[in-house]
Amino acid sequence: MHAATTVPAESWHLKPYAATRYFGYGYQTWIFPGEPRMFALLGVRGQAIYVDPASKLVLVHTAVRKLPVDPGAFELGALWAGIRAQLGNAP
Repeated sequence: MHAATTVPAESWHLKPYAATRYFGYGYQTWIFPGEPRMFALLGVRGQAIYVDPASKLVLVHTAVRKLPVDPGAFELGALWAGIRAQLGNAP
């Protein structure tokens, strides 16, 4: 699991801000920038699993959106940040 959620040093193109404008990319996982190490599994129709191993928090969001573009992604990210702030090791 650690290998699937960590970008090797030689794979600069998979690091956060290089793979996408925000996330890095592992083995079917999206890697958050910075520390502590966090990652997400994001489905095409709004499904998501957010994981913060350091604080042992997991958020599972089930969804079936009509379109592949997720209009609720911002709100789900804000919910994750709030949960981490209250229960985890968020700054």
